[in-house]
Amino acid sequence: MKTSTLLSFTLVLFVACKKDKKIAPEIKSPVTTAIIAASTDTIPDKSGFKIKLYQDSTTYDETCIIFKRSSSPDYVFSEDAPHLDGFGHVSLANISQDGTDLSISCIPYVPGMNIGLDIHTKSSGLFFLKISGEYSMPVDKQIWLKDNYKKDSVDLRSETCSFEIDEADPNTFGKKRFVLIIK
Repeated sequence: MKTSTLLSFTLVLFVACKKDKKIAPEIKSPVTTAIIAASTDTIPDKSGFKIKLYQDSTTYDETCIIFKRSSSPDYVFSEDAPHLDGFGHVSLANISQDGTDLSISCIPYVPGMNIGLDIHTKSSGLFFLKISGEYSMPVDKQIWLKDNYKKDSVDLRSETCSFEIDEADPNTFGKKRFVLIIK
């Protein structure tokens, strides 16, 4: 092949790819998809964390959130574990996008995403929320706990949240008080 023909062919490929046109079924510009993927999901698959609700060393419950790009934010029978109410003194679940209480949820990461928490106890008192385990979570990701009752937020990666539950005041527990914000 002559040098001028090779240069012409290379120039055609370069110009076509810059315009994001297909040259052949197997050749197209990958730049657009790489940028979109990086801006929406920057947490590796199978990374995640556990949140623990506790009153003391023997009274606690946990919920787990696992990030997976191909998962649905809604409850999926084959991926998620629904929360089963037991006889424990405390109960903690994360809430799927369709409103299902889950003990374990697999969800795709979206920057700034919100994950509701459902908290119940058998009595009033002082309780705590903390991260009890992290699995391959990037260090630059923040996990904030927003308290809608106290109108306050806590960075759970650096602090434990303490709060009061008053069984006479339904605003101090349930599905509307706490939200996790992952960014």
